[in-house]
Amino acid sequence: MNIKKIELKRRRWEMPKMTLNINVFDAAIERLKALYEDGHRVVVSFSGGKDSGVCLELCRIAAKETGRLPVDAVHRDEEIMAPGTFEYVRRMYHKKDVNLRWIIAGQPIINCFNRKLPYWWVFDPNEKDKWVRPIPPEAEWVKELNIEYMTIPERFPPAEGKKLFAVIGLRTCESRFRKMGLISSGNYITRNPNRFGVYNCRPIYDMSDDDVWKAIYDNKWDYNEFYDVMHRLGANKNRLRVAPPTMTAGIESLKFLLQAYPKWFDKMEERVPGVRTAAQYGKRCILPIRRLGETWKDCNMRIYGNGNSPQWIVDRWKIVVERTLAYHNRHSTLPFPDTDFRGAGCPRCYGTLNSWKKIAESMYMGDCFSQKATFLPQVEPELFREGAGTWGGKASW
Repeated sequence: MNIKKIELKRRRWEMPKMTLNINVFDAAIERLKALYEDGHRVVVSFSGGKDSGVCLELCRIAAKETGRLPVDAVHRDEEIMAPGTFEYVRRMYHKKDVNLRWIIAGQPIINCFNRKLPYWWVFDPNEKDKWVRPIPPEAEWVKELNIEYMTIPERFPPAEGKKLFAVIGLRTCESRFRKMGLISSGNYITRNPNRFGVYNCRPIYDMSDDDVWKAIYDNKWDYNEFYDVMHRLGANKNRLRVAPPTMTAGIESLKFLLQAYPKWFDKMEERVPGVRTAAQYGKRCILPIRRLGETWKDCNMRIYGNGNSPQWIVDRWKIVVERTLAYHNRHSTLPFPDTDFRGAGCPRCYGTLNSWKKIAESMYMGDCFSQKATFLPQVEPELFREGAGTWGGKASW
């Protein structure tokens, strides 16, 4: 295939960009002003990161220009976040033009470094002496575990005949899946509401990392000081992210936390064992290791089939193998591929489960939220702690 044909094939699959003739900063404000002017209730899902922080500041501008102050916001406390995060949340909580609800759900959060007990509980009453920090006086307890309950009509009732919107700091430049999701919606507002009748609003979806930091710098907005710490320790601007450190998304920040806050890190390690190993070895510690001369199929059998993994992971692995091989045999007479190296995986099998290698990697930590093996049931907290309850919906952190 010549260069011209390759270029034509590439263009056929690209989504053309639309020029708005307005900068992304002003466009975000106009999107929010439209909601405020129509009388809808707008609530910022505020995590303490840069994206949700910019959303909150933009809402303050839009609400002020439309006479809709104070700005509603909600923050769910997760106990363990990078130092500087909750201090930033507290500063925003005490802003006169911000109505911030600080909630604690006591929900389990993934500990992706522990295969035996993959959950730890926020402000667990059974481990009160190990809490990384005390419960803040501003916080209120809620009973619902699922993250969808952050913004609900019972907590933020909209005016009669109006809608409730949850503003989230989603940006499409961070993930192609986020971009595809937004394109499928056809708008910065989700096409359909969730089960509570709440729509998600993504006003900064077209902002880049540079746009976010330029907005913060030009307007002298407050932000989480942990970003400065990561920058001084050598983090690339595209890697400046604040996420729960015990989840895969937060694994890159662990080495910075270990360097910058060693005493705080000791407390976190006592609370959530395994984080120090992850800080030292990165994602390598949550992936299976294939021995010299061993096929990936043999690696699967050694790790999962010979009693070398927790039983709950083995049970889920057996379902995955049974379903995947049965599906593969229905459309192919070839053996199930051992690896996906350079496209060697089966192109018709379940997305990311197209080889023995992918099965081994996807199931090593159990895939609690069924993100890789989407046909598996999600792992409910009740499995690991009697009386812990269920997610009450799609599993989340």
